[in-house]
Amino acid sequence: MKRAIFILILLTVGVTLPPFYAQWAESQRLKQIQVVKQQARTVSGDRLETVLSKLESGEPPSLIVLYTSSTESHLEPCGCYQEQSGGLPRRAYVVEQIREYGFPTLLVDAGNIFDGTEEIDTKRCEVNLKAMSTMGYDVVALSASDLSYGNTYLGRLSAVATFPFLAPDAIETDFTQPFIIKEVGQHRIAFVAGTPQTRAVSEVNLVVGLGHLDTTEHVDVVIQSGGVETVTADRETLYVASEPHGKTLGVLALWLDAHGKLSHHYATELALTGDVAESKPVRQLLTDFYREASPSADLTPLFANQHLERDPQNGYVSATACQQCHEQEYLQWSATRHAFAFETLLKKERYFDAGCVSCHTTGFGYSTGFQIGDQNTTLKGVQCETCHGPGKQHVGNPKKSNIRSGADTSLCLQCHDPEHSPGFAEVVELHTKDVDHSRASMNLEELLASRIARMGKPTLELFVMSYCPYGVQAEEKIIPIVKEFGDKIDFKLQFVAQEKEAPSAQDITPFTSLHGYPEVAENIRQLLIAREYPDRYLDYILCRGKKLDKSWEDCAEKLGIDVAKIQALFDSPEAEQLFRENIKRAAELGVRASPTIFVDNHKFQANQLLRASGTPCQ
Repeated sequence: MKRAIFILILLTVGVTLPPFYAQWAESQRLKQIQVVKQQARTVSGDRLETVLSKLESGEPPSLIVLYTSSTESHLEPCGCYQEQSGGLPRRAYVVEQIREYGFPTLLVDAGNIFDGTEEIDTKRCEVNLKAMSTMGYDVVALSASDLSYGNTYLGRLSAVATFPFLAPDAIETDFTQPFIIKEVGQHRIAFVAGTPQTRAVSEVNLVVGLGHLDTTEHVDVVIQSGGVETVTADRETLYVASEPHGKTLGVLALWLDAHGKLSHHYATELALTGDVAESKPVRQLLTDFYREASPSADLTPLFANQHLERDPQNGYVSATACQQCHEQEYLQWSATRHAFAFETLLKKERYFDAGCVSCHTTGFGYSTGFQIGDQNTTLKGVQCETCHGPGKQHVGNPKKSNIRSGADTSLCLQCHDPEHSPGFAEVVELHTKDVDHSRASMNLEELLASRIARMGKPTLELFVMSYCPYGVQAEEKIIPIVKEFGDKIDFKLQFVAQEKEAPSAQDITPFTSLHGYPEVAENIRQLLIAREYPDRYLDYILCRGKKLDKSWEDCAEKLGIDVAKIQALFDSPEAEQLFRENIKRAAELGVRASPTIFVDNHKFQANQLLRASGTPCQ
């Protein structure tokens, strides 16, 4: 008997232990990846709320100087991960917020503002100056590097700026001056470049040097054009600087005494990470620039030295061609972050930025690959051919010699480089499991959680016919998931139906649906209840799905829905228009089957995400 019990215990352990171990190993893998990446993604600067709280907590400052330096006309970070700091739209928003608090504020730049030698770089610098003008910069100092571009270049860009440029008086240009005096309340502040002139010192309360100064005599504050710790030198000159490339916004709060002398200060930098809102006008400036610049972008395509890409007889055919023979692999890929890579650009409005498009689409830069502006392209996202090479020849004659295995992880690092994916190189081997096609594809909960972690608030669309048995089954599985995620997702109920081209006077309704007029009527009622009773319509749908052979009023009354109100709305032209607008979405996407699921514009079959089986209605 003891032997039998012992054997039973061993068998039980043998059956249950492997799944538990696999689950533990997976959690350890993900944890290790997260730890390494977080360590590589350091954030510089304080949060806006922290700084504003500090400034409000005591005596208001006499003056706040907001400053940038060494931006080299960087417009914004690529947005590949949340901790990336910087960007003109975020900077503009923060400047606006600080000004709204009523603090006397000046906005300056300490130099190293120009960058690049190509025409596209000149246009980028122009966009930068336009954005700075929109923000209301008071003055910008030019460094030796800036001045090296010459008088013609400086004249072209100064025509864009609404603020003065400073340069040392020893350097003669038609577009610069050695200093400028700003009045803030009862105080006069001089901003200087180079050696302070007598007038700049004698007529003011405070002298602020911008950039590299030959001497700091008579200078109270130096805002340098390179990273430096905030320090006070022996001669009591305060040195500050912000992170280069516009990653942070420097904040220097100054308190002046009754004689106009600096008594104390508060210096910090503001982090401009992904949780900071954006200025819409400045965002529009950048979007317009990306649209204009994208057709002329000259980028070396990815994997240009690989033989599959170099073969002129080869080309890109998209993941749908691969799906014909590799259904399981396609299903696994379709729910990964790679498949949604282009949606990242759409959300961040970088879909016209060639530098971003290259790594978020398939085959960009090749004649058969993704083309910017092609709305009908099937090459959005990081598809099969990014890892395995263009597949035209392989589709025509499947052989191992005319496709890549995808095992060479060095190819991953062309996109997942230190700038865009810090820490990735250290854990690239751990990441290979994410693209292992033998893994089961994500279910709906896993996919939504992944999208929330990556993009914020995903959109989940369910296309159904209210009388479709498989559609009702899908609703029974999806609605608890929708309730679980709550306002973390944007759920939309869409119906599959058609509007008659030429309805007759005898027609009860201008719409048709697979299960006739009762289904059209129920579809419309569900839309009305969703609009009028948003907190109850999901429960109504669940109830109604079990009682389609009974009166709809039973479920409505059970849930406290005003039957008379819904019926009155149902009989109005408003209800028809509501339904007409709803079914447009299915028509635009070519959806004919109930149920069909879309997550962030990606189409899925219900059996894939819900682990359900049934016959779609179509």
